[in-house]
Amino acid sequence: MMSAAALRISTQKWSTTTATSLQQTATEMLAKRLLGTTSCSSVSAMATPGLRRVTWKKTTTHTTTPRQEIWNKNFARLYARRMLELAALAAASRRFVTELESAIDKPSQWKDWEYRDWTDDLLASLGRTKWERFWSSTQRVVSLGLLATPLAILMPLSRFSETCHQWSWDYALWGIEMAGPTFIKLVQWATTRQDLFSQEFCLHFGKLRDETKGHSFAETQQILQEEFGTRHVSQWLKMDPTPIGSGCIAQVYHGRLLEGTSKYPAGTEIALKVQHPGIWHKVCVDFYLLAKIAKFLEGLPKLNLKYLSLADTVRQFRDIMLPQLDLRIEAANLQRFNQDFRNDDSVTFPHPLEELTTSRVLTETFVHGTPIMEYTKASVDMRRQVAKIGLETTLNMIFLKDFIHGDLHPGNILVSEKPDGTPQLHFLDCGLVVEVGPHQHENMIKILGAFTRKDGQLAGQLMVDSSSESQASDLDVELFINGIVHIIKMDDDNNFIEKVGDYIADICFLACRHKVKLEATFVNASLAVEIMEGIAAALYPDMHVQPIALKLIVRAEMMHRMGMK
Repeated sequence: MMSAAALRISTQKWSTTTATSLQQTATEMLAKRLLGTTSCSSVSAMATPGLRRVTWKKTTTHTTTPRQEIWNKNFARLYARRMLELAALAAASRRFVTELESAIDKPSQWKDWEYRDWTDDLLASLGRTKWERFWSSTQRVVSLGLLATPLAILMPLSRFSETCHQWSWDYALWGIEMAGPTFIKLVQWATTRQDLFSQEFCLHFGKLRDETKGHSFAETQQILQEEFGTRHVSQWLKMDPTPIGSGCIAQVYHGRLLEGTSKYPAGTEIALKVQHPGIWHKVCVDFYLLAKIAKFLEGLPKLNLKYLSLADTVRQFRDIMLPQLDLRIEAANLQRFNQDFRNDDSVTFPHPLEELTTSRVLTETFVHGTPIMEYTKASVDMRRQVAKIGLETTLNMIFLKDFIHGDLHPGNILVSEKPDGTPQLHFLDCGLVVEVGPHQHENMIKILGAFTRKDGQLAGQLMVDSSSESQASDLDVELFINGIVHIIKMDDDNNFIEKVGDYIADICFLACRHKVKLEATFVNASLAVEIMEGIAAALYPDMHVQPIALKLIVRAEMMHRMGMK
């Protein structure tokens, strides 16, 4: 498929070449016609911008007949008309390219993009000295060990007793909830990967996608009082004391405004999201421990785990998880998503109420809908439409927006039907997002584009070139690239976008074997696609991702290569 830049150059060349050819032909025809009545010692064509002018030096002049004069005038009119048509065609093609360029603008946020490192915030929560951090880590390890001990006893017994088997699953579910947000997020992701985990695992822990253990209404009132001060919540909000949902970070209440705001009148339905008390310190300690574990695993000799970017992946997960604990950041994310998809009426996001939002409380418009997995019982056509919209939205976030919803488990996607009967998807809980920046995004698009087109040689070379740290020898690099080519050839019936999980496993094996360090952005983007693929496959197993992905990849390549502002 031709890029817009190539299209523009091709169009310009075609217009110039065609115009020149027609002008030359017309000149020759006119000269031959006139030579019948005019003896010319020379015929010269002088080019000027956009026009060729013919000059004759007459030596002998003959009188032209009226018929010849009429023919000459008609020929001149035809020639002028053709030149006008060519000019109009050139203008139309230039206007087409201009409209195409304006339709694929780069995200405006890239102009001021800067990577935010949360290391200092994390260490500040753990303590000022190494001993304080060591003590916080030790307490957390002991706490997690005590949670895991009963499960370690129940699991062997579950082989001999059905009762113990059920107890082990129930206790594991309770233990994950007690372990805190970090572990709940990991398990929520795992339950979307039915190709990696058993059906029993996904069934039992799937409950965490919709509901986790919350806190009391008295604690909610205390947090609201601390955040909004002397102005009691009952003055501006009528709230149902029973939460409509509880996640690993916060729980949500349904309510109505008693007083209007700058954008929304009194009576507006709202969702009030209140953060669980005391989770900041717990999450910081978890990521401190995960970083130490990843560094330890990468340092193990002969395993070459360093080239899986475990530490980078943990750091990136940390840097997109910690902002979730400041609900003002989620409000900003909602504004960004609403801006990115303002022209797509098949996708919506809640709108935040900035005046009623703090670091621990988020007030947003209420969204009505049905959980997406309940649409597995809908008609085939409805399931196909829902799956297609979900995939297109996710791929759009990755390839064109560089702003990816990082928590796309089914519990965060609702579906409703528009008046015309077509589905509309509502994405909730937008605190966890992935944004890589312009340089990394361009590298990611190049690699994913090469995989999608089954160009293993280019994909392998791009992965080596974009590697920020590599100890691979020239032979290792050659073997790694050949391995990527072999993977694509052996799996010729499939496509990278269609079978992300299978490809990632093989690529990780090659990276470890040949010491090529994978970029965490490529791995995380691939996993985001895979999670949405899992949801889409449950809705409509015959959904093909490649036709949807390829056109977006082409647009993303055009966006980067055309130098748009």
